[in-house]
Amino acid sequence: MSDPEFFKVKYKLTDQISREGGMTMALANERAGREMKALEGKSREAVAATIDALEAMAKARTAPMDAVYDLATQVLDIAGLYDQRLLCEATYALCELTDRLRSQNRVDWKAISVHVDALKLIWAAPPRAHAGMKSLVEGLWAIVEHMKDPDAA
Repeated sequence: MSDPEFFKVKYKLTDQISREGGMTMALANERAGREMKALEGKSREAVAATIDALEAMAKARTAPMDAVYDLATQVLDIAGLYDQRLLCEATYALCELTDRLRSQNRVDWKAISVHVDALKLIWAAPPRAHAGMKSLVEGLWAIVEHMKDPDAA
């Protein structure tokens, strides 16, 4: 039996990190924060437009659950970047609801409309009012939990 040989692998990233002239994490975070702040207005417009599109779908009652799910994830993606926790929780409940509905090959536009109305309410409310809206999100999750039962009406 031969003796084992050990090879030390040298990674390019190790060389790049140890070179002078790089950027500190604090500087990178500062730059990212500035870029995020510059895009906040457009992001808020995108969230508002997406919630409006969800509302139109809920009124028309013709869209497939996949389309509702896709729009809800768009709201979730953008709102998460700007620490809109309550909106994210409510939107996540809508994602979970539509996922359960589509996996059961069901449609429940009343439940979806309740979720969309909650999103509109949370979005329109000032951040200081969000603490009082926790029970609203809990109610949305209660609807989602109700959808676990395939015999639920």
